[in-house]
Amino acid sequence: MNIKNEVTEIVCEIIGMEPSEINPDASFSDDMGIDSLRALEILAAIENKYGITIDPERLKDMGSLNKVIKVTEEHIGDCDK
Repeated sequence: MNIKNEVTEIVCEIIGMEPSEINPDASFSDDMGIDSLRALEILAAIENKYGITIDPERLKDMGSLNKVIKVTEEHIGDCDK
């Protein structure tokens, strides 16, 4: 499984939606009504899954599924250096 699929699975589990129901560019807060507590839950689940630490300040950069995938890939890439 690749990072995109794994992150999608994590996000879907937390927000209670199927991958087919999510527009990957839809805003979590504006379009989907996801609150900051759910966003933190997503952040923590990704950190646990990949053994990485993402600065909570980056939450503002994680406002959609595609943005969560991008930030996750950046942090995993940073760990490989």
